[in-house]
Amino acid sequence: MSDGHIMIVEDERDIRELLRLCVESSGFHVTTAGSVREAQALLGNELPNLALLDINLPDGDGMSLCAEIRNRSDIPVILITCRKEGGDIVAGLEGGANDYIVKPFDVDVVIARIRTQLRSYAYWKQSNYKNRLRNQELSIDLDSCEVTVSGKTVGLSAKERQLLLFLADHPNQVFSASLLYDRIWGLEGTSEENTVSVHIRYLRKKIEVNPSEPKYIQTVRGFGYKFCWVEDY
Repeated sequence: MSDGHIMIVEDERDIRELLRLCVESSGFHVTTAGSVREAQALLGNELPNLALLDINLPDGDGMSLCAEIRNRSDIPVILITCRKEGGDIVAGLEGGANDYIVKPFDVDVVIARIRTQLRSYAYWKQSNYKNRLRNQELSIDLDSCEVTVSGKTVGLSAKERQLLLFLADHPNQVFSASLLYDRIWGLEGTSEENTVSVHIRYLRKKIEVNPSEPKYIQTVRGFGYKFCWVEDY
């Protein structure tokens, strides 16, 4: 029985086939594409449970394809890149990617990250929360996972939403970037601090009245982050 449908988009045939064989041997159903156009055709037929996207493609890039997926679904997206520059990584996360892997990569790490993303996504989707948290301008429905600020729905990426829900469910508890990365992304790694800080920054832009002086997601210098509720109701 398949553990899920994984879509692999990679223009280098040897790498694409290596990934396909390894992912299939791990119990997944796999579809592959070598270009943005081929990937769009696959997406028109069926959304996968997770997308593994190369950034450099002959007729576009994985970031724009990730944005297309985000317009339709919150499924996990992992970018594969040969770019190690921080700006490219930030752009990928800002564009809605859940994780990224830098070439050359270890296929065992790729499989581990796929499984981690799927477990994290399943946990979020199957949440049994039934209540809503309200605090001044901010409202979080822990059942539907809808977030509103001053009555207006806020568009969050899957990881931004999971991070906010986790922090809000543990008010005033301080979490290090490493622990948040482990809880939300599920793997330890050298990128955890940058990944978490990028998502915190964009969360603040979306939910804080003044992101430079955050009221909800606060930094505890030298330790990490905490979520503060101001009891006003």
